[in-house]
Amino acid sequence: AAFVAAPGAPAYCASKAAVQRWAEALDATERRRGIRLHAICPGYIRTAMTARNEFPMPFLMEAEEAARRTLAGIAAGRTRVAYPWPVYWGARLAGALPLGLRAALFNRLPAKAAQLD
Repeated sequence: AAFVAAPGAPAYCASKAAVQRWAEALDATERRRGIRLHAICPGYIRTAMTARNEFPMPFLMEAEEAARRTLAGIAAGRTRVAYPWPVYWGARLAGALPLGLRAALFNRLPAKAAQLD
């Protein structure tokens, strides 16, 4: 959600993008003082919240695996810790598409249940 504006979730995507940019900018600012920030960008994680979802969640992972990947990324010193890689790179590539083409592709995906965002 932080890397591409997806239909049906404008506030969700905007808030994820804002937090990611804030963490990356603040990390660059505070790094000289020895303070590090990490933008954690996971894919779908099996939780009580995702159990209610009625739409496909590719590469759904267990919370323990997500925690392991998060800690490994932090230990490696990465500012952006994003996983799983197919979801991350798929979102990055989708974000690089022209808006009209991206909208046409997204409109072919299964729709989420109607929601107010």
